[in-house]
Amino acid sequence: MFNISPTLTTRVMRCNAVIIIATSLLMFNANATPLDELLKQVKQSNVAETKIDNAALSRFKANLASQKANLAKQTQRNQALQQKMTQLQDSIAANNKLILAKKKLANSEKFDLDKVFSEFRGASQDLRGQLNKSALSATLSGRATQLSPYSETNYEPDLGAIKNLWLLFTEQMVASSKVTTTEIPVTMADGSKETLAVTQIAGFTAFTAQGPLLYQPASESYQLLPSNSADISARIAGFTHPQDGFVSALIDPSAGGLLKRATEAKAWWKVFSDAGIVGGIIVAVGIIGMGIGLFRLLVLGREAKKIKVQKQQLNTLTDNSLGRIIGVADRHENSNADELARFLDEAILAELPECRKGLGSIAVLATIAPMLGLLGTVAGMIETFQAITAYGNSDPQVLSSGISKALLTTKFGLIAAVPLMLLHSLLTSKSDSIVHVIEHQSAGLLAQRQQRLNLCVNDSASAPVAVEQQQVTGNV
Repeated sequence: MFNISPTLTTRVMRCNAVIIIATSLLMFNANATPLDELLKQVKQSNVAETKIDNAALSRFKANLASQKANLAKQTQRNQALQQKMTQLQDSIAANNKLILAKKKLANSEKFDLDKVFSEFRGASQDLRGQLNKSALSATLSGRATQLSPYSETNYEPDLGAIKNLWLLFTEQMVASSKVTTTEIPVTMADGSKETLAVTQIAGFTAFTAQGPLLYQPASESYQLLPSNSADISARIAGFTHPQDGFVSALIDPSAGGLLKRATEAKAWWKVFSDAGIVGGIIVAVGIIGMGIGLFRLLVLGREAKKIKVQKQQLNTLTDNSLGRIIGVADRHENSNADELARFLDEAILAELPECRKGLGSIAVLATIAPMLGLLGTVAGMIETFQAITAYGNSDPQVLSSGISKALLTTKFGLIAAVPLMLLHSLLTSKSDSIVHVIEHQSAGLLAQRQQRLNLCVNDSASAPVAVEQQQVTGNV
């Protein structure tokens, strides 16, 4: 396209207008002299205008060439920009792929870091629990406080925190492998504080020349235990004065808990109180069952002796089961065998409840005792799990109460059930032997009665035969 200047267009229109006016005037007055001048002026003006137009046209053509050159440059520039844009788009696509790969790598590394942080927090919690109950904290105090922020849920450790945790682990490990003697404050029996030379064996056992020590986690200090055991005192003295190159030492993994039990005189009833209410019920069941069983064993023993005497003296009736059975037979001396059998069966059935009295109660108590032990076990485990939920599983003293109750109730249940079952078996055997004797003697009485009846029948049948023989002889 070409751009035409507005000035040139205006001039062309003016020129045309002048030509039209001049032509009109010539038509009206062709002979007038001023018109020649006018024509001359018009021609001159036309020439001038033509020159101007030609100059403008030249300039326009020059501008056209310049515009074409600019257009070519602009086209080349656009092509270069298009190529650059294509390169940039390719670079953006490559960068997007790289960003996606970097995001995947970052997510993977973040997942790994989260695992590392989680392990860090778990290790901090475990170490903090160890330090809270470690006897080494008596000489290395304040370590658990350093671990307090490490155990928080949203804590993200840096390299310094990881190094600090590693140093604390290393310090605990190294200190747990040494036997050291350090002067530290110790709580005496009267509550006062004294600085004594404390010997620590691998963080387990600690003692002084005055006696063994008990570690108190709350105050991170030691308490002196009364040395009531001669063996403990001798071992402490033997450690400070070794002989023949060997040292006899006390090793208490509970940091003094076992030594405390060894120095204390525990009352016998404490075991029953540790078993709780269920343990007391089991003890009561066992005592009641044993009382019933021993009483019935005594009664059946006396009854067996009386029956033994009665078997030797059948003519003299005494107050016992066999004597009462014989008395029933004597009272129905004129009855036939069938009637006597019914009377004897009735008498035997009346004696059976007395012989087997208490056996059902003992059997029930022997069955209840282990079930109560199982109930105590379940209650103790529930208490243990509640302690784990509330305090965690890092402190065994928190868990020992429930576990001790569970085991003690099981123990008491078995202790009560086994003797009761043996006693029930013994009583059953004795009562069965008495019933067997009664039934055997009753069968003997029936046999005797049947023998008598048979003799009587034979005697009555032989008497008419003899009379008939006498009559025959007389007739002869």
